[in-house]
Amino acid sequence: MNIYKFIKKNQKFLVAILLIIVFILIGKFVATIDFVKLKMYMQEMPAMIGGVILASFLGYISSTFAWWICLGKETKKTSYIELFAIKHIGEMLTIFNPTGIIVGDGLKASYIFQKGIDKKEGLSSILLSRALIFLSGIFLLIITTVYITIDKIGHDQTSAYILIGVITIGFIAALLSVLSLHEKLYLGKMIEKLKSKKGFSFITDKSVVSAYEVNQLLSNFFRSKGGSFIAAFLLSAAQWLFGALEFYIILQMLGIPIVFADAVAVEMGVIFFKTIGAVIPGQIGIEEYGNKVMLDTIGVTGNEIWLVVTLMRRSRQLFWLGMAGIFSIIISKKTQFKLFK
Repeated sequence: MNIYKFIKKNQKFLVAILLIIVFILIGKFVATIDFVKLKMYMQEMPAMIGGVILASFLGYISSTFAWWICLGKETKKTSYIELFAIKHIGEMLTIFNPTGIIVGDGLKASYIFQKGIDKKEGLSSILLSRALIFLSGIFLLIITTVYITIDKIGHDQTSAYILIGVITIGFIAALLSVLSLHEKLYLGKMIEKLKSKKGFSFITDKSVVSAYEVNQLLSNFFRSKGGSFIAAFLLSAAQWLFGALEFYIILQMLGIPIVFADAVAVEMGVIFFKTIGAVIPGQIGIEEYGNKVMLDTIGVTGNEIWLVVTLMRRSRQLFWLGMAGIFSIIISKKTQFKLFK
């Protein structure tokens, strides 16, 4: 049986089962909450939300600057503020639309083409910025893997399984980083080779072409514009770090003594869960479960704390979803660009 075809055919059914399982687990967490403690923690939430929104705003600023750098000379045809707004709308679509990245990046492309940006340069910038976010995430995942392995894993059997898992993830992440930047386009060659193997029939010819395209773009950008590559890479990594800052602010205000590395570990772990649950709009339930697992990993086990963290992160998301709506109205009125046709 072709596993990919089975999953694709029964996707809605499998997603429903996954959601039921996740919500049952979340229900168990909620059932053990100490509501006296929760009430005490919730008193900090009004001040907390301001810090969380500020941290996320800085993350959006840094990732937009990374895209700005990838656009190169074409930036003179648009403004940073316009780019920020359209990127934000695209990212919100990526989160809440089941077709994800395709819809979000398609919207960005349509907008910058209307601004007169060269199609080849525009598409390259979108692919590059997306790839750099992925690569910087891999880089932080490697660091997080090492940190969790050294500092957080105990000596029982469960810890041994977790250790094997994080080492495997770290190794795969490091390998992908090397393949993506190599001038001999090893990433594209690897995807092409996998396509011919049994069990990888879900890899299409288009996927192979895309892999080579991204591989070529990254390799060329890395070698011909080293300074710009490093700047865009660091700004992309900053996006993840500002996401980690959200966790750090929340936990510090709740009086939980953590170091920033703990917050980074939680952020990257939650991103991993959200990636797995990308087919679910907004990763509802998946992100909440990821929060719980990763907080437990760094030793923060109180379900009251988990609920406050979850509420804060979702509140921030709803705030920026509202902002995306405002941005879309402004852009539509100012430029006659129809965001949704």
